[in-house]
Amino acid sequence: MKNLNIDLNKLKKSKEQNFEERLKFIDMYAEWVKKTPNKIWSSQHKKIIK
Repeated sequence: MKNLNIDLNKLKKSKEQNFEERLKFIDMYAEWVKKTPNKIWSSQHKKIIK
């Protein structure tokens, strides 16, 4: 069995960075949806849902 050396501080920092990136993406996407006509963004959502 392999010995796993995990740096918990590094893992925690990576998790926090990932969370921050997700929040930024959500804000950016919400702004895009607000300023983009419904016909355009709804057609893109339709492609994802199918």
